[in-house]
Amino acid sequence: MNTRRGLFPNAWLIAAREYRARASSRSFVVGTILLAALAFAATQIPVLIDAVTGNMQTRVSVVVETSGLPSDSQFVFSGTLNAGTSSGGKEPYSVTWSGAAALSDRQSALEHGGTDALLIVDRNAAKDLTFTLRTDMPSDGRQVSVIETAARMLAVEDGLARAGTSTAALLAPSNLSVVPVSPTGTGTALSVTGQISSGLLSTGLVVLIFMAIVTYGTWVAMSVAEEKGSRVMELMLNATTPSQMLAGKVLGNGAAGLSQYGVVIGALVAGMLAQGPIHRAILGGASTGGPGPLEWPVLGAFAVLFVLGFLLYSLLYAALGSLVSRQEDVQSATSPMMILVMIGYFMSIFALQAINDTWVVVASFIPFFSPYLMLARVSAGHVAAWEFGLAVVLLVAAIGVALGFAARIYSAGVLLYGQRVGLRQVIGAARASR
Repeated sequence: MNTRRGLFPNAWLIAAREYRARASSRSFVVGTILLAALAFAATQIPVLIDAVTGNMQTRVSVVVETSGLPSDSQFVFSGTLNAGTSSGGKEPYSVTWSGAAALSDRQSALEHGGTDALLIVDRNAAKDLTFTLRTDMPSDGRQVSVIETAARMLAVEDGLARAGTSTAALLAPSNLSVVPVSPTGTGTALSVTGQISSGLLSTGLVVLIFMAIVTYGTWVAMSVAEEKGSRVMELMLNATTPSQMLAGKVLGNGAAGLSQYGVVIGALVAGMLAQGPIHRAILGGASTGGPGPLEWPVLGAFAVLFVLGFLLYSLLYAALGSLVSRQEDVQSATSPMMILVMIGYFMSIFALQAINDTWVVVASFIPFFSPYLMLARVSAGHVAAWEFGLAVVLLVAAIGVALGFAARIYSAGVLLYGQRVGLRQVIGAARASR
């Protein structure tokens, strides 16, 4: 029959059947909605933190019992206390400065809850600044630690002023010029903040790829084992070929999994874009949320590597799933694939700390590892366009090889019932099939 030649149209019919069966289940629909809601909510955590802590402000009174403080003392002290406060955000520390005459009033305010901490600034015999902090806040707590750091910075500024200089003078821009070794290099330079942001983003996307391969690859293997155990597969083989069944299983279950992940990632991106407007609507302040200019190429690379990596692994998951007749045996049958997935995942985690090492560059072109390592390199801005293109070409070629190899195992495996799975059986099945 013509329907048994090639992959079409039977593969599409099987894929459509698998997709409908998976996507129409209540657990799939509810799980997708919950995951999307959690993804959107996760992006609003910074807004929630600002909402909870926005009205919390530590009130600090500073009483200066000496003279000769540097002119920028208040700026240095308050700036250290409120370092890292986002633009438009409420400062976590409110500072009030007073002279020695106001000490009793400030002490009374402290005792009656009008202020949280009282810092008394004086000098010793060596003319160095001394500090006395009166507060009921925990001595080993964060607020006391921050105030202590600010006092230390004030003492340093005072010492520099007495020496005829200042912190601003020491931190003034130098005459250093940075000249690239290779002006034609394609690497993208990142600031420290950019490196941290890209590292977090790449780690999260690598985890998403890892979870998708394991979860949806297991879906494919379980689906194959389920039909084989119920003998439905024997009936299907009368109208289709093992290769068509393999392609249909992978495409159908893969499309269902990718649909779920697409909804989740869509909710994640929507949450990132909505973070700023939500922050302004609720708190009235600006927010630094939302994807940066580097993140869009990374998300695009993630989409390509995600799909290709999933296809490569799911083909092999389906082949291994065909070697067992019970769903309880799927885990043992797919354990070699799980080991390979884990190796790629852990390699990518280590690679984030050594992104320019030779082993990372080389391994990023190996199809089984490129979905992880190439993504990590892209997020760090260390990949030329031709490198990414080569990795994609190698992945596509590997998918073609995996399709042929998996089809041979699948063709023999669908006819094996009640046998233990081992490496010898896998190799034997591949040799036995045509």
